[in-house]
Amino acid sequence: MICLSDEASTTPAGQVLREIFSARSSIARIMAFEAALARAQARRGLIPQAAADDIAEKAHLAFFPQDEWERQRARLGHPLVAILEAWMTGLAPESREWLHYGATTADLFNTVLILQLQEAGHRLVDQLLDIEKCLAKLAAEYRDTPMVARTLGRHALPFTFGMKVATWLAEHGRSIERLQVWLQKYRSGILSGAVGTYAAFGDQGPAIEREVMAELGLAPPEPVDWKGSRDRFAEFGCAVALAARTCGHIAQEIFLLSGDDLDEVREANGAVGSSTMPHKANPTFCIDVVSRSREVSARLQPLLEWILVVYDRDSSQHGDALRDMCVGMGDLLANLRSLLAVLVVLPENMQANLHRTKGMILSEAMAFALARRVGKHTAHVQMQRLTRAARERGCSLEEAALSDDSFRSLLTEVPDLLEVAKYTGQAPQIADAAVEWVRQRR
Repeated sequence: MICLSDEASTTPAGQVLREIFSARSSIARIMAFEAALARAQARRGLIPQAAADDIAEKAHLAFFPQDEWERQRARLGHPLVAILEAWMTGLAPESREWLHYGATTADLFNTVLILQLQEAGHRLVDQLLDIEKCLAKLAAEYRDTPMVARTLGRHALPFTFGMKVATWLAEHGRSIERLQVWLQKYRSGILSGAVGTYAAFGDQGPAIEREVMAELGLAPPEPVDWKGSRDRFAEFGCAVALAARTCGHIAQEIFLLSGDDLDEVREANGAVGSSTMPHKANPTFCIDVVSRSREVSARLQPLLEWILVVYDRDSSQHGDALRDMCVGMGDLLANLRSLLAVLVVLPENMQANLHRTKGMILSEAMAFALARRVGKHTAHVQMQRLTRAARERGCSLEEAALSDDSFRSLLTEVPDLLEVAKYTGQAPQIADAAVEWVRQRR
């Protein structure tokens, strides 16, 4: 069932997406479907041409009586029949007999839902592509800005902020591709009757279906009726849910890096942080994106449940689940875009945090330099001994090494061995490659 109710949204992007699924938008598409069907049937002599002309001429919201529709909804309880009964009041008496001839409600609602998801999906892709540009710019700007990489909550090795953003960029790019693949794959509706046999149309059914899909701007129909197969909607939900989770991943990392204990980035949103603590400046956009990423992805479960239908079809689907997922995703993406617009990067604080473990993050660099003399295993064991000694003494790795005969000569031989900027590996080049990949693919 498609959506026939309207609610508010928090961003202009979400409002546009909600309008795609609004009652008026749905009814307008229903009328367009019926007009295309009537024209195709009239060309084949299945219904009178005059009836088709009347239906097509009045397939606009200006001819749809809102009050009558609401009255019929209360009386009938069937969403499509109420729409058709209300619309019929404005048609010529002889035309009413031929409206919705041979089609079933599921044909119409599924086709309208595909039209809506195509429009909504392309709008979401546009938002995703805009965010991708922001991430690519950020990765390029900070390609060689050193910071500490953290694994399991601990300082690991130095890399660059540009490389960190590059990982976001690559993951986000996969989100774009998954949604684009869905939009390319599922571009057709259905018009095959109650159980998909075209029985009411006779031999002309497949041709009528092809013509109606073409007139609606959709791709040719699939070989087999899919009204009883809901996997395509679950697949759409999976693509959106994964994209939402990636957005949450990005915002969560920014949230953690912006905490007072790290202070490597800041969300300069200008928002009031607390009603009682004047010093607070909360990461409002981060919180919103992380929260919405959970809410959007949680809406996937009902779409998965749709797949279990009773026999050849039941009425388990409700378009508001897809509507709410799309609207929530539109709001989420708008807020992530706002977050990136006010993100402040603090290289000086990243530099300070690189030294919080007193050089321990360069233990691997020293171990591999030593390995060239004594072998990797022996070097690893000796470095464990050295780092343990440094912790026990409360001194830096360099101080511990200079007081150890095994390492003093190594530092003399390689004087820049404990310079953080010398051990970021290919991080700047990886950031460059990620940005170039986006430039070439888009």
